[in-house]
Amino acid sequence: MKIIELWSDNFHEGDWACSNLENLHKTNGYTVRKTYQDGFLPVYEYVFPNETLQIKVYGSYKSWSPLPEAIADLISWGKPDFLAYDPENKKILFAVEETAAIPTGNQALQRCERLYGSSRANIPFWYLLAEYGTHKDGGLRRDSIWPTIMALKLSIKNKTPSLILHYADKENPEGYDFGKGVNALFFALHKMLENFVDGKKNLDDLGPVITDHYEDMFRFLKSQYKGIIDHLPGLEQFNIHELLNYHVSISTRSESISDLKFKAIYENLFHWPDTNSWYKNVRKRVGSSDLIKHDALAQEFEQFIDTGKCYVISSKAGSRPQKKSQVIDWIKKQNKSFDDAATKFKIKAKLDLKLEDFPASESGNLHVTTAKNILYLFDKFNDVKNIIYKIYPRVSGSLVDFDNNQKVMVYISNSLRPGRIFGDPFTGQISAYSTVFGKFDKNPRLIVAYFPHQSFSQFMDTNKKIVANKGFILLRELVDFVILGGGVIIRFKDDGRAEVL
Repeated sequence: MKIIELWSDNFHEGDWACSNLENLHKTNGYTVRKTYQDGFLPVYEYVFPNETLQIKVYGSYKSWSPLPEAIADLISWGKPDFLAYDPENKKILFAVEETAAIPTGNQALQRCERLYGSSRANIPFWYLLAEYGTHKDGGLRRDSIWPTIMALKLSIKNKTPSLILHYADKENPEGYDFGKGVNALFFALHKMLENFVDGKKNLDDLGPVITDHYEDMFRFLKSQYKGIIDHLPGLEQFNIHELLNYHVSISTRSESISDLKFKAIYENLFHWPDTNSWYKNVRKRVGSSDLIKHDALAQEFEQFIDTGKCYVISSKAGSRPQKKSQVIDWIKKQNKSFDDAATKFKIKAKLDLKLEDFPASESGNLHVTTAKNILYLFDKFNDVKNIIYKIYPRVSGSLVDFDNNQKVMVYISNSLRPGRIFGDPFTGQISAYSTVFGKFDKNPRLIVAYFPHQSFSQFMDTNKKIVANKGFILLRELVDFVILGGGVIIRFKDDGRAEVL
């Protein structure tokens, strides 16, 4: 008997996965038996012609100790909904994230750190998303393009399949039984498990299946990108069939073309150019806009759009006002945390968040959003550096080791709640945006994150605690430096710990 452990975020998700595999297995004419170990642990036996595969479901990762090392390493980057683990060879076969969230705003990006973590570990990953959903205003919404672009870029970079599958359609938004996604997912997973039973390599004979998945990703991009941005760099210039073949052959390692060679062939594909080149391809420039809540650094970033040396790809961000009582509590905690850490690390800076700085909405709740944009693409780091030095002269001279001519992406998160930046949705956003907008490009962009309402203390080790959460781990790998409230800058040392400037 062959044995696989199916680990999941909870028993329901693990059982859901095994039930779908059971339905497909029975459709193929085979038998499945289900029992419960110790009265609660689902155990499935899938009978193949020459062998039986036992899959035992382990729900809630951290309820088990010790965790297999490969699983512990993977979930430190974010916990996928379920994964298949081979206990004999101590190897993860695949990982899957699925969500019933309505595809509005940044919903789809909230879990992209799981995609990133799996790809960097060379684990085939599927992200199952609703292509259509109904917003609370009654309108129909469609999924974001960013997870799909992220998955395509990571597939080439790490030579491992990273795949986005969609379910639902216009007539049946959020319907798991509509669209190709659910069936396509479990057809692929079943084939991988069959390979495992037969002693084959993980991705043997999966070329046609993965081709269908990548083809659907390109189909989605071509039909959806204009609903989000004016121009998608490179896609319109190339033969999709040729691109498709490259993604399949490189991700399955059936072709040995290097990441650099691919980028030389497709130099402009998903490569965000300088400002002048961008404006040549868009119908309408997005200019600067007023801030909702004042912030000096965000104001400088925003105004720089009008210089022609920085651009934003769209301007559709809104504001989600918070309850006054929560804002009061968070301000108090952030200010105290900052003051304590500034004293300890001898930082001559002040956070000084004030309630009156947060404007009231019509409902009486308070806005925490500063700029309406969360992403700025700068042509040169020198401009970003000079803006930072202008607003925070205390740090002048601290950023001299970066290339002044390197392009930069600046990401802003306005969250006020302590610790929030290390969790959803911000870890998913920074994973997606840094990958999509150039962290791993042939000529990579610098990635800068700005958290105007957060204390730097959250990045610093103490005698009682070593900072090692998934948000810290992701920022350490994906961001070149972080700017916190009060103009404190965090960089990461060679040993991975935070350094405060």
